[in-house]
Amino acid sequence: MNTTSHLSFARVLIGLASIVVLTLLNGCANYQLGTSAQIPFKSIYIKPATNHSFAPQAQPIVSAQIRETFIRDARVKLVAKQADADAVLYVDLTDYDRSAGSRNSTDTAIANNFYIRLTAEVSLYDQSKGDYLFQQRSIQADTNAYIGNPYADSADADNQIISYQQSERQAMEQLARAIARKITDEVLSPW
Repeated sequence: MNTTSHLSFARVLIGLASIVVLTLLNGCANYQLGTSAQIPFKSIYIKPATNHSFAPQAQPIVSAQIRETFIRDARVKLVAKQADADAVLYVDLTDYDRSAGSRNSTDTAIANNFYIRLTAEVSLYDQSKGDYLFQQRSIQADTNAYIGNPYADSADADNQIISYQQSERQAMEQLARAIARKITDEVLSPW
């Protein structure tokens, strides 16, 4: 190959590379972080969650986590008085289901872990229009509660009960965070 063909080949490669680079830059020119959908309200009041399930002590934990996720998201202002809000969020915990996930190898009547599911019905009321933006949407969150210490004496029943109570408390905090994230996503995403 002579130098003229090398120069022609180089020009063709540079031209193709330029086209590819310009196409990629043009494709990313309109990119923006987040959703472009407008939220129809600027402020929200979150009513304390009601608990019609058998979830132990879930109401204050879930209520606090929902508030925390809205504060962290910061797309809408969380207000302390219902009268100051554009929208009001209602959360009703409707179901708490716990089932054995695995059993103890020496005594199959004893569970080593539990699958836990918390279900809530969520409604969002637009105070300026006097109507619901959505009503009684069902949202669920799942987690596991692991109990027992594999290195502890299996005959010690008191430690097993305490271990179960601690694991259920930890699982409730995980469930509250998970359901709060899902509720926040439901409220702030375009319906």
